[in-house]
Amino acid sequence: MSRWTIISLRAWREEAGQSLVIILLSMTVILGMAAVSINTATWMAKSHHDQVVADAAALAAANCLAHPSTTATSVVINGSQTSVPACTSSSDSTDAQTVAVDYAAANGLAITASQVSVDTTTDRVSVSAPTTSPGLFAQLFGIDRATQAAAAKAAWRTGPGPCVSPGSGGTACGFLFADDTNCSTPSDGIGLSVSGNTSVSGTIVSNSNIGGNSNGNISLGNATYGPAGNCANSVTYSGHNPWSSPPTQAPTDYQYPINYATDFPACGITGEAACQPSSAGPLAGYPSFCTNAGADITLTGSTNGDSTITDNIYCASGTGNPSDPSTWNGSITIDLSGSDALYDTFVGGTISFTGSGKDILSACGYATAGFTAANCAASVPPPVTANYPIFYATGSGSSALDVSVSGKQILNGDMFVPNGGTSLSMSGTKTLTTFVEGYDISAAVSGNFYGDGPTSATGVGSTGGSDSLVN
Repeated sequence: MSRWTIISLRAWREEAGQSLVIILLSMTVILGMAAVSINTATWMAKSHHDQVVADAAALAAANCLAHPSTTATSVVINGSQTSVPACTSSSDSTDAQTVAVDYAAANGLAITASQVSVDTTTDRVSVSAPTTSPGLFAQLFGIDRATQAAAAKAAWRTGPGPCVSPGSGGTACGFLFADDTNCSTPSDGIGLSVSGNTSVSGTIVSNSNIGGNSNGNISLGNATYGPAGNCANSVTYSGHNPWSSPPTQAPTDYQYPINYATDFPACGITGEAACQPSSAGPLAGYPSFCTNAGADITLTGSTNGDSTITDNIYCASGTGNPSDPSTWNGSITIDLSGSDALYDTFVGGTISFTGSGKDILSACGYATAGFTAANCAASVPPPVTANYPIFYATGSGSSALDVSVSGKQILNGDMFVPNGGTSLSMSGTKTLTTFVEGYDISAAVSGNFYGDGPTSATGVGSTGGSDSLVN
């Protein structure tokens, strides 16, 4: 073996030893990076989970405050069914904190009431959830644990509650609500013509004007007109000042206090009941809540029309799609002049009602003590709001709903005209209990009227309150 060969072998052995050291060091670094990567991924997953749970806990607490006095619920914590309280009011911070803690625990995150802050001044719930996670592989490098922090904030807005005793009055219960936000003409909003001995126990709210004339011994409930962004000054009246207290200007536009469209959904779509089958005859293709239907409906009791039959929901689709009430443009004409007690609801594009006898017409499903399906041939559809409408006119014309009531006839129930105008002429010796929601409302009233719409500080708001995550 040559001298150079011996030197090469020695060099190789020396370099091989150095390579092994380098390889071992490299593997240690790689394994360390892998360990840290695994731990980092675990920490990130835990952080994401905690954030999702914190969001849910904050929303649950805000929802509790937005919907006070609702039924208590329950969750499963550590395998045990645990009752979750209902908030007693929109300022019930104690129960709201309990709700947040329970919902967090049910989803694997332990927090305490002190980590849930409820600010009833700004209507905000804040949840702070600092947690720690073990280092696992990272402990090899002296990293025992990692501290993480999830924080969430949710806002709530209380909606109007139901009238305490529908049909028995109360100045906080809604009577008239107009959604039109345009103040360019006097007909925008609510126009009132009030005469005789007239008393209205209920709120009168317009997103634009309130105006009209009055003459007689008159007392009207609290009134609210459109915000400054819509209307500079929107109260005009000629004759006697009818207001118990001056109308006030709203800080913002309001939504329909009760959106009855949700009670009359299209059939056959996701989440809704199937349309009635072909075996249903004239009702085929209509939603299941319709018990009497046609393109146009006339109910006069004469040779030109059928008699009104109690316990029905009449549906007039016109040329619209029978399955979708929002497309209906059919007409319904009703003339009552007898002395019957009827429970009916009418849904169509335009509705004309004339009553001059001693009839008592109540909404299908409506009772003065609250809401019941017992007075309907068909089950009242969900979501079953506190009241129920006699008339729901889907049309957009200036007189989508025309109601003329005189004599001793009594109406119990609501009227909903979300897209068009409402013309009301109501007088006589009776007391009427109703809540009228329309785009624009023209009302000539004389007599005693009780509002049975939802209540709140202004008598209006988003139905049932709302909650959402905020920054």
